[in-house]
Amino acid sequence: MVATDGSILLGVNTAYNYGRGHLLQFSNSGQLKANYDFGWDSTPAVFSHDQTYSVVLKDNHYDNGSYCNNPTWCPKAPRGPYYITQLDSNLTPQWQYKDPSVKKGHPDGFEWCVNAPAVDANHVVYGNNEDGYLYAVQPGGTQAQRIFLDRTINAGYTPVSLGSDGTIYAENSGHLIAIGKASAGATKGK
Repeated sequence: MVATDGSILLGVNTAYNYGRGHLLQFSNSGQLKANYDFGWDSTPAVFSHDQTYSVVLKDNHYDNGSYCNNPTWCPKAPRGPYYITQLDSNLTPQWQYKDPSVKKGHPDGFEWCVNAPAVDANHVVYGNNEDGYLYAVQPGGTQAQRIFLDRTINAGYTPVSLGSDGTIYAENSGHLIAIGKASAGATKGK
């Protein structure tokens, strides 16, 4: 991903931090500028505001081993929590939103299964979750709305997109779903 200042954002996989990987930021001349301790399997959303920009990505804590899959030598981390995180242009967290569902087997919520969240003109973030819902998250990290898309079957790690008319496009259970125009964080089903 190329940010508005020309820097390059690259998500990489690592084993030592429980499979969270890193989001690396390089200058346009290739110098490492910053990193954030999640980035694997994610394409961040970048949006401009106030002479700078912000980066939004899923921020999952997986129940992987610390370095390997041997439980004796590499004990697993607990499952969760799972966040949508907004970072500033230096990859410093600005806010986080945690999936509010708590269910048996998922005490810290469900994994975000969006590979690329979408951000509308009002800076509302849209991302799909393994619980089958599309979430609209207001700036600052508060939920505006959630819309049930479909039951999840091996939740597809897919992007969310916004059409030029404000229609939100998401996918779940193998279906492309179009949701009414986005405005001020509110959506209407189509």
